Amino acid sequence: MTARSHTSHTSHTVNTDHAKDHLDFPGAEALMAVGRVEPPNAETVAAAQAVLRAAIERDTEAAAHTPAADTPSAVRPRRRAGLAGLSFRPRVVVTALAAAVAAGAVAYPGLTATDSASSQPPRAASAKAFLNDMAQVAASAPATEAPYWKTTLNLTVPADGEKESTHTRYLDRKGKSTEVNPDGSTKVVSTGAAYAVGDRALDWNQLDELPTDPKALAALLPFSNSTDGKAKSTFDNATALLGESPAGPDLRAALYRVLADLPGAKVTGPAKDVTGRTGTALEWEARSVTIRLIVNPKTGDLLEETETAPGTGALQARYTYLTNAPADRIG
Repeated sequence: MTARSHTSHTSHTVNTDHAKDHLDFPGAEALMAVGRVEPPNAETVAAAQAVLRAAIERDTEAAAHTPAADTPSAVRPRRRAGLAGLSFRPRVVVTALAAAVAAGAVAYPGLTATDSASSQPPRAASAKAFLNDMAQVAASAPATEAPYWKTTLNLTVPADGEKESTHTRYLDRKGKSTEVNPDGSTKVVSTGAAYAVGDRALDWNQLDELPTDPKALAALLPFSNSTDGKAKSTFDNATALLGESPAGPDLRAALYRVLADLPGAKVTGPAKDVTGRTGTALEWEARSVTIRLIVNPKTGDLLEETETAPGTGALQARYTYLTNAPADRIG
């Protein structure tokens, strides 16, 4: 088998006479000893790409300190206007990637992986690489024609004295937002634009009109009068749209790329949200607040965001995104 044979949908026996010429990477001997190799699924490929991209970045970029992010003067949990196909690398890279996955040489935070065949531990992905790969995963999701968008948010804001609460709302394409009460009854809570994008409030259809170029989108996200700084305001708006809006695949991808371009984030490894769902955690630290995101690397879904005080770790706010999906009806 040459390294290209991973593109087939059937298993292959490794030809050791030829494999030595093409599988010159750590773990190759273990791969040849396996004998039969199943092709990796798309999620595994996307995850492993982040690891390889991070290695390329380290090998090709000069070492430099990450510029400090804009820092807010005080912890201010954000206010919300609404509810308070993978693109592959060139063939040679993808082929080597699949072979590395098959050999067990690639591991990824938040994903179950076999023990590495190499004696060297896998390299951790950078936050920029991880977020850019989540953009690819988001872009591969199908668009929806559903009449409603359902969001269920578990919210805790101790800084405001707000205890834990859960809110479920349905938004229709005309802008009507309907909240489901604990007893199952419903009430209309708004009939206008629901999503904050900078100084504007947009409805579902207007979200579809936002630019998907990361730089153009980033210019629209921060509030002009934000006291938290431009970077924090951009971060808050991007994550709010990722966690609780009907942003389409291209817009979601652009939002992840906006986050990737913000300095100061780091991948901290596998983590669980307050409900026990697993994902990959990233931290973005400013002078007065540390923000942690937990992202499902298989789907690109934002699971949870927490804001804590640096040093003490005291919880300032937690947003757990239980549902953010299309719906055919209310209830």
